[in-house]
Amino acid sequence: MDNKEQLHPCMIVIFGASGDLTKRKLIPALYDLYTRKQMPEHFAIVGVSRTAFSDDDFRQKLFDFKSDNYPDADQWKAFSNHIHYHAADSTKLADFGDMKARLKQLADEHKTGENMLFYLSMAPQFFEPTIQNISAAEMVTEGKRYCSLDRQSKPWQRIVVEKPFGSDPKSATHLNSVLANVFEETEIYRIDHYLGKELVQNMMVLRFANAIFEPIWNQSYIDHVQITASETVGVESRGAYYDGPTGGAMRDMIQSHLLQVLSVMAMEPPVSLKAEDIRTEKIKIFKAMRVPKYDDVPNIAVRGQYGDGQLGGKVIKSFRESEGVNPESQCDTYAAMKMYVDTWRWGGVPFYLRSGKAMAKKVTNIVLYFKPTPHILFRDMAKQRKANQIVINVQPDEGIRIRFEGKVPGHKLAVKDVELDFDYVKQWNAQPPDGYATLLYDVMLGDQTLFKHRDEIECAWHAVQPVLDYWQDNPQFDLPNYAAGTWGPSAADILMAQSNRYWHNPK
Repeated sequence: MDNKEQLHPCMIVIFGASGDLTKRKLIPALYDLYTRKQMPEHFAIVGVSRTAFSDDDFRQKLFDFKSDNYPDADQWKAFSNHIHYHAADSTKLADFGDMKARLKQLADEHKTGENMLFYLSMAPQFFEPTIQNISAAEMVTEGKRYCSLDRQSKPWQRIVVEKPFGSDPKSATHLNSVLANVFEETEIYRIDHYLGKELVQNMMVLRFANAIFEPIWNQSYIDHVQITASETVGVESRGAYYDGPTGGAMRDMIQSHLLQVLSVMAMEPPVSLKAEDIRTEKIKIFKAMRVPKYDDVPNIAVRGQYGDGQLGGKVIKSFRESEGVNPESQCDTYAAMKMYVDTWRWGGVPFYLRSGKAMAKKVTNIVLYFKPTPHILFRDMAKQRKANQIVINVQPDEGIRIRFEGKVPGHKLAVKDVELDFDYVKQWNAQPPDGYATLLYDVMLGDQTLFKHRDEIECAWHAVQPVLDYWQDNPQFDLPNYAAGTWGPSAADILMAQSNRYWHNPK
């Protein structure tokens, strides 16, 4: 559906614009929207950072990073005319005077009006002072929505906050309070690029538009669920960050991305497709997540750290040899966790979440394992039979695969697993749009469906904090405990084997 007519003129202000995210993700995503004619007619993009650049220097820096992102020279030129740069330190209120004057001048030049989208693309320690300075500089007009004299035509100011959103429940709650002092909840967009991925959104269609799936999407039929996000690369140049207080697979991936995927996969049907109705159902799932007890952590969670290894002929050095990493680091580059969602639908069904770096294959998927059939017609073949599965590939090879049993042709009764495969690219002859493009478009529309509510953030932290506390208090002396290029530590396989289950490791 083309909602371009609902896009209001706006200015996009990216704080921390000299960083990697802007050139790697944000500008390419906005360019993609521009070429698809999904940007407002009147818009401007202003990068703000301490490094001094002219507008032309900044544009060239963005283009040179990866010119393949911008294959059409004329379109890039037209698009880049909307890009500007202003050197300022957003943590210093004194710098906001000149910044406001520049933004006013550019707003007049590009006819963007007072609508403004603030994007915090910076280290998390700069979030709070930047938010407070936006408020102190009176860049949020009319204050609270309910005080507005004209709610229909009220200019809007929205803010997008990147992860990490806090490092524990206390810091996340504090950041939510800081945001709430300046912005209404309806104007706060806590971004998670996983929710912008096409196949995550497609889960709602799979479940709620198909009568063959929804009746069996519950504890009566499903044995367990696995959610995996694995990467083949190590930490590369991000070793110091990853070994810091907001790094590690549990904080970086499971607490943020994978619990969000779980909430969409497990939610009840919303009463409508409006953002508030979808978020209401997601919040119910987050509130139903069973918070593990401290003493139970060894039985429900596994951490790992990669050592030396090879993948595709490439040698990968151990995490502890990465620049900026403590040679005795306890950081988890791999984490797996068994969770329960205590609702009527999911009571007793374990959810296994895992994420790791330097693993055997790059994949993000959700796998539903179904319970065995109750009859014993094929008991002689029981050892060869596999569980029925629905595999939702989020990335790469986007699609949905259903594994079930079929008869092998011939006179002899032989059963073998077969697959029905829906390949997203082949079926629609189109590549899924980048997650950031989808999410930025939604921010400009004012659609919060794919963004986190404050309750989701805080519940997610509470769900993993006992694990983090236990790991902090109990150093693990066998690290590193898995070779780069493998599927993680053996303890993760033991975690599954304890209940006669196994990980779905795609070849």
